[in-house]
Amino acid sequence: MAYRSRVTTARGPRFLPFILTGAVLGFLVGAFVATTGRFEDTGSVLAQQGSYTPTAAIGYLGLLAAALFGLAAALVALAVDWWSRRG
Repeated sequence: MAYRSRVTTARGPRFLPFILTGAVLGFLVGAFVATTGRFEDTGSVLAQQGSYTPTAAIGYLGLLAAALFGLAAALVALAVDWWSRRG
């Protein structure tokens, strides 16, 4: 007599696409903020000592935002994974 057993597989998110999407979006946001200069404080002592070139500002803010958004996307992927295994 043949027995049939059911195998359930947990379908969770793949983390790398989440993290890469967050990093790319973060870099774009950081580059936009650096390009527009909306949050530039020209009255501070640090601003009067010298400034970064636009390319350096885009690079620094882009990488910082990419790291933060990538981390946030990883946390979202963890939450989605936890939620998918729970139900």
